[in-house]
Amino acid sequence: MMVFKRKQIVVLSLVLMIVVAGYLQYSYNRSSTTVSGKESERLGEAVYVEDEGLAEKGESEASTQKSGKSVSASKQANDFFTQAKMDKDITRSKDIESMKQITKDTNASKDVKSKAYEKMMKMVESSQKEMKIEMLVKEKGFDDAVALFGDDGSIDIIIKSPNLTSAQTAQIADIAARQANVEFEKIHVKNIF
Repeated sequence: MMVFKRKQIVVLSLVLMIVVAGYLQYSYNRSSTTVSGKESERLGEAVYVEDEGLAEKGESEASTQKSGKSVSASKQANDFFTQAKMDKDITRSKDIESMKQITKDTNASKDVKSKAYEKMMKMVESSQKEMKIEMLVKEKGFDDAVALFGDDGSIDIIIKSPNLTSAQTAQIADIAARQANVEFEKIHVKNIF
């Protein structure tokens, strides 16, 4: 019976790692796709296009400066989302590996092993819910999203967007509430750009 549980844990861990690796590969390829062969321009990043209809040179220079800030802010946001997802995946993998070690420890009591197994399964479940929330939010037209489950049952969702309307915030909270089966009061939505 214990061998069967261990095999389930190993298979589930491998499947989770494959899903995470595929997701990271997809995200990386999507963010590094180039436009018109220029290495410095990536899809999803703000790019300045000069408007030939501007009458005054001062307006054109002001637009260029504003655009430069947008590109910079967008790049910082891209870096944030990439790093946040990597950190989350690395931390979760380490935590799952720690729980696996506890379940394999011959000196650990059955109660400790059982609690470690339950915690590991909860981490896997949370990871799947986070990925679903992130995908569904992006499906609504947002550039990127990171969902983070707290130990207290709360969910923090960070959206890559210059601003969020109250309707968009409610839509994101609704997605999270449905996918994670939590109350709206425990969902916190924030945007960065």
